[in-house]
Amino acid sequence: MALLPKHEQKPVISELQEQQTSEYANHIFIMISANDKQSAKAAVHAVSQDLNTLIGVADLTSLANSASKKTNALYPFRFALLSDDVAKRLESGDYEEQLNSSLSNLFSPMRAGKTDPIQDPFFLYSDLLLNQKIDTQIKLEDGLLRLTNTGKISYLLVLELHQNPFNLATQAQVVPVLQSIKQKMNEQSISVSYSGLLLHAAKGAEQAKFEISTIGLGSILGIVIIILFVFRRVAPLIHILLPVIVGCLVAMAVTSLYFERVHLITIAFGAGLVGVAVDYSMHFVCESYLNDGSIVVRKLFPGLLLGLTSSVLAYGGLALTPFPGLQQIAVFSATGLIAAWLTVLLFLPLITTKNTLSNKESYLPTALVLNSYQEALPKLDQYPKTTGLFVTILVTTCFSVFFWATPQDSIRLLQTSPPSLLKEDQRVQQALGNNTNSAFLIVSGNSTENMLQNEELFRSKLDLLMQHGLLEGYQSISQSLPSLLRQQHNIGLVKKLYQAKLDTYAQVVGLSKQQKEAANRYLQDNSQTLSPETWSTLAANFQWSETLKPRSTGEYATMIRLQGSLSESTVKQLEDAAITNNNISYVDQVADISKTLANYRANIADWLLTAYGIITLLLALRYRLNVWRVMLPSVTGAIIALALAVFINGGYNIFNLIALMLVFGIGLDIGIFLQESEGGAHTWLAVSLSTFTSLLAFGLLALSKTPVLYHFGIIVLPGLLAIWLVSPLMQTRRLET
Repeated sequence: MALLPKHEQKPVISELQEQQTSEYANHIFIMISANDKQSAKAAVHAVSQDLNTLIGVADLTSLANSASKKTNALYPFRFALLSDDVAKRLESGDYEEQLNSSLSNLFSPMRAGKTDPIQDPFFLYSDLLLNQKIDTQIKLEDGLLRLTNTGKISYLLVLELHQNPFNLATQAQVVPVLQSIKQKMNEQSISVSYSGLLLHAAKGAEQAKFEISTIGLGSILGIVIIILFVFRRVAPLIHILLPVIVGCLVAMAVTSLYFERVHLITIAFGAGLVGVAVDYSMHFVCESYLNDGSIVVRKLFPGLLLGLTSSVLAYGGLALTPFPGLQQIAVFSATGLIAAWLTVLLFLPLITTKNTLSNKESYLPTALVLNSYQEALPKLDQYPKTTGLFVTILVTTCFSVFFWATPQDSIRLLQTSPPSLLKEDQRVQQALGNNTNSAFLIVSGNSTENMLQNEELFRSKLDLLMQHGLLEGYQSISQSLPSLLRQQHNIGLVKKLYQAKLDTYAQVVGLSKQQKEAANRYLQDNSQTLSPETWSTLAANFQWSETLKPRSTGEYATMIRLQGSLSESTVKQLEDAAITNNNISYVDQVADISKTLANYRANIADWLLTAYGIITLLLALRYRLNVWRVMLPSVTGAIIALALAVFINGGYNIFNLIALMLVFGIGLDIGIFLQESEGGAHTWLAVSLSTFTSLLAFGLLALSKTPVLYHFGIIVLPGLLAIWLVSPLMQTRRLET
């Protein structure tokens, strides 16, 4: 996320986003469910004992400490805190409906909370509890947090981590304990479910370790075997890898100087230098078997210079984009390539002197075998009509892919957690009452009272959306803690109710004159308002604990959590309402990230097309009408790879386009070197080795289950293979003299 552009937004929005993230990131929510209360409580105590082994790594809390809310603690404020339904009735003057509702409650066994026909004759407190929107999913029971929105008897425990959930040491200590608890409880028919970022991070780390030990080690082993098989010595392996190592080290150093931090994704993509920079050393080492170092430098210099210039232009152009991530990748790649190029020209002539064969007319056996394939293929310039048809189909395919393929920019496509873990996570969050999506509203004010009033004012628009079926629901602090102004207004409404219907109520129920006077006296003596300070000591819902504290700007801000899926028209109405009100902000983190990825994709696509055009003109200065022989292999490989990715995945994304840059860079080098050497056997050997090593280094990523790596590999694998297969078709002469 740090690689994405910084949004121009209010600081208070950033603070609330960070607060929302930290609420989930640093906690693991543990739901323990059983068929009966006794078994569930026993399981809670057993699990608590097991979790105590994590002291120093994580703290266990049932949240009962912070939830000092006692039964009926809100009862003294029953006249100031009215449920939405009661408030609407009294606002409209429908006192008869409220009277009938209270009489029904009087004889109903389903009453909630404390009931008293004298102190609360119209059962306002019971209505409040039954309709309360905040803290209805959790209640305090015998010092434990009971979840009320589940089919079985369920209790909640919360594990608070000391370290970042991505910390591998923390994962190694916490995950085995959680797995052991779940297994032990399953044997006792007790269900244990978890929700927390650490669990997803641990799964990602487990997947990464598996792929490093299989795909990573497999590709490295394959590269080493290929080079040793071709050259039959260890020294060429060192000669080939030295420029790559120097390039990566210099790139890391320069990027560290220029940027505050070097991100792992930059290093991962920058490792693509292996695919491009290895071209330079491969060609040098192969030619060094025929000529001395100084002769090799003179022979390869034009091709090396053109290859470097085109690649640096392709990568360096990303530095002009407004995206910090692409700028960092550009600096890393460009400096690394230059360093690798200089290493080939300055170091390799000094250390490859022993490579020259005793008979300089001889070729490496592998070179001759590969060259026989190259010679056996027909050349396109021998079949002009076929060539014209091929180019026409290629251009048509190119435009079709770019203009009709569907871009896939949703961040959800990069989800790496297994479905079972996601379902378990959702099950716990739903039990907590967090059936919310990624969108939310932020309400601000210059004081707590002002913030609450602003929220109450905006809630009328949300209620209207709910009436029209456009919004499933929402959670806001003012549903539990109305502004003081609203509370005073509620007390006034209750007094009017008493004046209008208390006599009728007393007559129906059979209250004496003294009891009716006592009821009036209770109203006058207990018309107190609930202050934010008092409410904060009573609130059991930890999600709202930070709401009443001022932000760094001095503002007060809270979040309205939206429930259910939102249609495009609903989102549009919310966005428009937020634009016209300075105190309201509409935020959708998933949509914002997806929009940023879309901007990235558009920038890279524009630059790819621009780079192809500029480099074609640049190479035309040297190759004139033969420039198509240099450009067509990389263009063909890119189009085939992108078309295949679109066919398999139903669209393309930013990571496919980033991979196209690597395919373009390697394909361009292949075209340049083949044209410069006029199809020499050792040049074709170097091109083939470069292609095969790049296929092993990056093509195998197509087997990865990590989405980013998969989308990278699905382009590189067919792209490089296509370039290697079609490159000989573009050449004229077969064997250098």
